[in-house]
Amino acid sequence: MNLRRAPVAVAALAVPVAAWALLPFTVSLGQDVDPALPVDAGLLVPEYGDAGTYALDYRHHDEVTLTVPVHNRGPLPLRITEADLAEEELPLLVQVGDNLPLKVSPWGETDLTLTLRFDNCRYYHERSAETWDQVEVIGSVLGRDFEETVTLGRPIVLHGQVINDCPDRTLRRGDDVRPR
Repeated sequence: MNLRRAPVAVAALAVPVAAWALLPFTVSLGQDVDPALPVDAGLLVPEYGDAGTYALDYRHHDEVTLTVPVHNRGPLPLRITEADLAEEELPLLVQVGDNLPLKVSPWGETDLTLTLRFDNCRYYHERSAETWDQVEVIGSVLGRDFEETVTLGRPIVLHGQVINDCPDRTLRRGDDVRPR
């Protein structure tokens, strides 16, 4: 083998390997998307916040479906395998279902659907609130894993004072403390 050609061969191999390794950094998902909820899930308050806020009506152990549009702003197809709305240890909305995995074509759009159950009201007093303004999305692009955050165009809020049907709630301030 000619020693002059060795650097060219190494470079020819290194460029595709480096490009494949950097694929997760090329993932770009649309931001400020408008989430969709059923009409009876709560109330859209346009005056609350920059773009309005969707205030949920807590109904203990009922389920609600949240639809989040996912826009692929890149030239490569994506596969979404996980999505998570809550970061709290005991969230008021517990994810119990989804429509994953999803495939999103280059520059394409699809709807991510999360089924959420109202729960854990016992740990929220009347002055507490939980706000969700983003969805964490995990997936892959050509076999490389990525994590991306999709920001919601209007936040979803659940205030403690609207929790009227919590069977385990005592309404004593010192009693409704989250476990540590």
